[in-house]
Amino acid sequence: MQTKVFILYTGGTIGMGPKDIHDPFSPLEPKSLEQLLTFVPGFGKKKDISSYRSPEARKLAKGKIPFVELDNGNIILFGSGAFEKPVDSSDVGPKDWKKMANIIADVYDDYDGFVILHGTDTMAFTSSALSFMFENLNKPVVITGSQLPISGMRTDAVLNFVNAIYIAGHEATDLPLIPEVIIAFADKIIRGCRASKVSTSDWAGFDSPNFPLLGTIGEHIKINTNYVRESSKSKFFVKTDFEDNVFIVGLFPGFTNEQIKKLFEDGSIRGYILRTYGTGNVPSNTAFLNTIEKAIKEHKMIVNLSQCSVGTVEMGLYEASSGLMERGVLSGLDLTPEAAITKMMWILGTQYGKGKEYAQMQINQRGEQTENLFDLRFGEVKKERPVSTFTAETTPDGRLNRQKISDSMLRISNLGVKDIEIGKHVKVRVFMNMPSADFKTPDEEKRHIATIDFVWTGKPETRMKKITYNTQNVIGEGDIILTLVCESKKVRIYFSGLFIALYAKA
Repeated sequence: MQTKVFILYTGGTIGMGPKDIHDPFSPLEPKSLEQLLTFVPGFGKKKDISSYRSPEARKLAKGKIPFVELDNGNIILFGSGAFEKPVDSSDVGPKDWKKMANIIADVYDDYDGFVILHGTDTMAFTSSALSFMFENLNKPVVITGSQLPISGMRTDAVLNFVNAIYIAGHEATDLPLIPEVIIAFADKIIRGCRASKVSTSDWAGFDSPNFPLLGTIGEHIKINTNYVRESSKSKFFVKTDFEDNVFIVGLFPGFTNEQIKKLFEDGSIRGYILRTYGTGNVPSNTAFLNTIEKAIKEHKMIVNLSQCSVGTVEMGLYEASSGLMERGVLSGLDLTPEAAITKMMWILGTQYGKGKEYAQMQINQRGEQTENLFDLRFGEVKKERPVSTFTAETTPDGRLNRQKISDSMLRISNLGVKDIEIGKHVKVRVFMNMPSADFKTPDEEKRHIATIDFVWTGKPETRMKKITYNTQNVIGEGDIILTLVCESKKVRIYFSGLFIALYAKA
């Protein structure tokens, strides 16, 4: 068995070596790929050709194609490429991602797997970016590097490099195929768009905070095939357009609206990742929320991402996050910061059409998030024109799999009542896909999904109801219709927004 692996060297700690080869203590500098390979066992051809087990290997040893013969007798043939000048990973950005993607695309049909050698500082950004850029990937793209230079006596570089080659050369090493961009580092195999750098000093410098590992590396390499994405049967291609006019804004106790306003008023910025507290919460500061709303009306994309490494944003679960959702802020769900910012760059650079990029941001593209979020909006009723019944419909995104709905939240914002005394009890029933519902429709009707029950204080309130079970039973196909019915024709209501947040397993 012979398989072909392409190695792309971009730079980073793994390729550093002493400036003076005779002085191991001289300053470190980037070395060429050829120099780097001399440190890896098995890459250099044996002087005694007869020591190769197979006639295929003995034949190859007489030629110029680099290869390695494995313990099982199979052979991995190598091709290689490198940046003209190795790049420190702290300098890596969209132009370098495009270069990597195009190099892989140029040789894609000629190789069975790919290894990218990269510095650790921005490795998770690169692995996320390439995940989005590669369409219909059906071969492994393995990114690795090291905490210490490959030239050092005590280094993790050699093992990381060899493990990456084994995973990329899966046909020869009898490992399952991983048709994804992945990071192989220390003892972990991580989906590229799920990875974050978690340590500057541990051998295991990367982790997957919100998704299981795709595999583990020890005496044996074990692949968790249950978590690996399916190989695509469509033609591979790359989308390399990135919008790099984006920004990450981290909230902190004591920030002022004036500070945030300066950032959001920058006309050149098209998108913001807003790092919030807990499950996506922000202070209930009207001026701050108005700044957010103004930015969205100016067609800026804003994504709510938790400052916590583990867990997910649950917009609408608490009052402290509902204000963002009502104003059009998107949920970052359980994305890593690296995946969130690169996904935003990619979507803003490649997706077109009114609102299309907004829908894509909350939908899983490459396994980067656990759930999809579909934010359904049913409009408002003005205070000047209150109603006793209200019906509206909306068309959910076609990618909504109604069989995979895991959670549903109904929210009615600034709900007010007319023609009723303060202190009186109010009951508003909500029906799904039953536009004929009226005052006489019984509560036992299966399409009755929620009851908004409260005492009128004279001040409009925001009310939320979890409607997961009822939604799963009655959502059906096609448009989704909501009907609100007051307890009598004499009672009339108004509200600033009626929403349903649908979460579905990705």
